[in-house]
Amino acid sequence: MGNAAAACCCAAKDEGVEVTAYAIGATDGPLNDERFQGSKQKQYVICIRKKEQLDQLGMDVKHRLGRLVVVAIRRGGAVDRANLVAAQHGLQPIQVNDVIVDINGATLDTGMVAECKSSLVLNVKFLRREHFR
Repeated sequence: MGNAAAACCCAAKDEGVEVTAYAIGATDGPLNDERFQGSKQKQYVICIRKKEQLDQLGMDVKHRLGRLVVVAIRRGGAVDRANLVAAQHGLQPIQVNDVIVDINGATLDTGMVAECKSSLVLNVKFLRREHFR
């Protein structure tokens, strides 16, 4: 139980646009979030840079208890591009069922959605439930 320190950072060019992804460590203890009680989770951050204001994220989410739960990621969107770069560098991409808890400091679902619409650079903090056998 505890918090690991920041692990790594990488940046790469994807079609002339810088896409950055990095992990901020993992929390291996019980969660503060009631949806994950009794399980272990890891916390990651990925930085997504949209090409322009109207660039599509290509990510569908559902609103749950003030958070955003990822339900789909579409090919070619800004999230998909950031995920490809993250995977190339051995970092964790955003996946279906991840829970987004913070975007650019906004921690409620409505604020996070507003950030996605208004900002070109999105620092996305997300949680992933770890399954152990």
